[in-house]
Amino acid sequence: MGARAGMNPARRLLLALALFACVIAIGLIQPTGLMAPADRLAMKIVEHLRWFPGATLVTAASEWLDRIGQGGARIWIALIVALFLARASRPRAMLWLIVAVSAMTVINPLMKLVFLAPRPDAIAHLIAISSNSFPSGHAAGAMTLYGAIALLFRNRMVGLFCALMILATGLSRVWLGVHWPSDVIGGWIEGLAWLIALSPLLARRETTT
Repeated sequence: MGARAGMNPARRLLLALALFACVIAIGLIQPTGLMAPADRLAMKIVEHLRWFPGATLVTAASEWLDRIGQGGARIWIALIVALFLARASRPRAMLWLIVAVSAMTVINPLMKLVFLAPRPDAIAHLIAISSNSFPSGHAAGAMTLYGAIALLFRNRMVGLFCALMILATGLSRVWLGVHWPSDVIGGWIEGLAWLIALSPLLARRETTT
């Protein structure tokens, strides 16, 4: 985050556009099959890991991450964090967080409509889901929510927790069989691009506690 903090708004916007272009590139390449070997290998590894002792705990944790990673749940989490920001007299940060997280619940479905990517068929789905696959909404939403929290609360423990939540949410989508790894990577990049695009709207004085 430190490197981006020193970037002027124009460079941040260019970086955000470049990252969005990466998402589009992944979405266009995915149907060609160039990513299929890596995606399917990862799924086969997951299929074997599901038979290992303790796999049921991973599945339970993944299902929990599925629930709290949905759009409505992410907004509730953002609102709770916003209350702490309001009590700390940081109204700009509070509004920025709510806008960032809420907007992603609209941006990602629109991105999915662009590509209309089907869900993976390599392994059994452990949850019922019928929407399009690319880019992963859970991955994009986790990057947006927890990335924003890490940016607003410059604390090592908070940053570590947020990084773990971003990683765990993305990996859980592959474990559940509902996303290819490339879907998750695309979602992470999408969320990061959105955060960078919005970062000029957050005053420098609001990014420290």
